[in-house]
Amino acid sequence: MKPREKEFCRLMTVYADPIRAAREAGYKKPERAWSELAAREEIVSEIRRRGENIRSIYESTAACGLYRLAYGGVSDALTLVFRDRLSEDDLGTLDLRSISEIKRTDKGVEIRFCDRIKAAERLAALFSTDAEQGGSTGLLDAIRLSAEALSSASGREADAV
Repeated sequence: MKPREKEFCRLMTVYADPIRAAREAGYKKPERAWSELAAREEIVSEIRRRGENIRSIYESTAACGLYRLAYGGVSDALTLVFRDRLSEDDLGTLDLRSISEIKRTDKGVEIRFCDRIKAAERLAALFSTDAEQGGSTGLLDAIRLSAEALSSASGREADAV
């Protein structure tokens, strides 16, 4: 495979847009190049291989994110509430991923946290077998359910701090 073809494959996994990938890989006629490249099994196989690698990275990232939501600390969120003045540098160092919403009210600051129990359940679902789940739908569905659970958490009553 030529370097420009490899670059096309790489860009396809970045953009998921064959015309843009062909154009940015340096093809003068991207529509034509795309149709010719797509007809070659080695090109299709390389794009598929790269896509599977990216999927694996996303799955690992989702599992790490769920772990942080389920078991991570909230001390940085409390620092945000109880410290009077924070510099921009201080704010950049705080881990606020467990927060789904922050509101300043006349009574003070209100913080809504992500649902830690649901995050832990989703994390457990990622690592359980199909037999344990009675025919589970798998990792991608667990990630989707996690996202739904986290977005629904913002609709619940806030944990006031």
